[in-house]
Amino acid sequence: MNRSIASNKQLKLLKKLLMRKYRKKEQLFIAEGVRCVEQILSNGYINVKEVYADESLAESFSFIPSGIPLYTADAGTLADISDTENTQGILAVCEIPNEKEPAYIAEQKGIIVAMDAIQDPGNAGTILRTAAWFGAAAILSGTGTVDIYHPKVVRSTAGATGSLPVLNGDLNEMLPFFDSAGWAVYLLDGGSEAMDIRKIPKNERQLIVTGNEGNGIQKSILDSRYSKVRIDGHSTAVESLNAAVACSIGLFQLSVMKNAEP
Repeated sequence: MNRSIASNKQLKLLKKLLMRKYRKKEQLFIAEGVRCVEQILSNGYINVKEVYADESLAESFSFIPSGIPLYTADAGTLADISDTENTQGILAVCEIPNEKEPAYIAEQKGIIVAMDAIQDPGNAGTILRTAAWFGAAAILSGTGTVDIYHPKVVRSTAGATGSLPVLNGDLNEMLPFFDSAGWAVYLLDGGSEAMDIRKIPKNERQLIVTGNEGNGIQKSILDSRYSKVRIDGHSTAVESLNAAVACSIGLFQLSVMKNAEP
C-alpha cells in the first residue's frame, strides 16, 4: 500500500472542511470512520479524492483502492481534526456531487422526502439512510436544515451519502413546483384533523414532509392545501415521535402502498 505523509497544507484544509462555508467553497466534505469510509469507497456514489489514516493503523485499512492517494498523520493530529471524541483513525476527503435539476427529479416516480428545518445531524443522517433503503427518488433539504455534508450527518448515513439526488432550497418554493408536476404532497402532522397515513391513496409520485424536531412543519406550509397525515400510536407517555422515526414509518407506509396491488 503506497502512502505519503500528510503536509501541513493538507491538514489545514481538513480542519477547514469541518466548517460549512469551506465545504461549500471547496465543494469537498469529510467522511470519517472505518465503516463510513469503507461503504463510500465500496458503493461508488461519491468521488473520493484522498484518504487520511493514522500512521500506526494504515496497514489495516486494506479496503482502500490502490488508485486513491493515501496520506498518514500521527494519531494526535487526526484526533484534532476528527469530529468525534474517539476517532477510528481514518477519514476520506470526498467531492460534493452536483445537484440535479428540479425538472429532472420531477420527472421521476416514487417517493421524495422533504426535510423542513431538521437540525439534528443524527436525525438528518438517519432520514437520508432510511430514504436510501426504501429507494426514494430524491431528498429536499429545506431552509434551516443541517448541512447534509456535515461530518456527523455523513457518519449517520452509514455510507449512503450521495446515493440520492438532493435539492437545497426553500420548501415554500419547492413544494408548489413538485405539486404542479403531479407529486402528491403529504405533511407529517400529529393533529387530530390529519388523515391516518394508512389511508393515503396509491400514487406513483408521493412527497412526504418531515418537520423540525421541536416546532414541526412551518406554519406557512401547514396552512397550505397539502394533505396532513398522522401516525397513530397508543401510548400516553410521549407527546410525539422522533422526527427521523416518524419519517421512517412514513417511508415504509408509502413504500407498501406504492407496491400494493391495484
